[in-house]
Amino acid sequence: MQVVKEQIMRALTTKPSSLDQFKSKLQNLSYTEILKIRQSERMNQEDFQSRPILELKEKIQPEILELIKQQRLNRLVEGTCFRKLNSRRRQDKFWYCRLSPNHKVLHYGDLEESPQGEVPHDSLQDKCNDWRRNP
Repeated sequence: MQVVKEQIMRALTTKPSSLDQFKSKLQNLSYTEILKIRQSERMNQEDFQSRPILELKEKIQPEILELIKQQRLNRLVEGTCFRKLNSRRRQDKFWYCRLSPNHKVLHYGDLEESPQGEVPHDSLQDKCNDWRRNP
């Protein structure tokens, strides 16, 4: 059943313009042809599991994780505005949150309108000093 499904899916990816073209493509994708395609895809995938690739991945992973961490912190420092729902599910107010540049204090607060650009830390009335503490 999986082979038949794969035959149909592969035939449809060519976007045949008629039923005859679709049938022709199905005939060209025989059981043995599907097996060859699967084998080829498996070989390509095994290339990515080779020892040199895995060693390279292991070597650069700490750098990549550090880059991701920095990007996330930078995004938090920029701040984000959220729509705030009231009891009637209306979204007429806003809530803004941002991290201080030294990454120690999380500032947040309500806003009447969506901000244009950055919101200064001192205009956000609430803050959380212990946001990094592990439970």
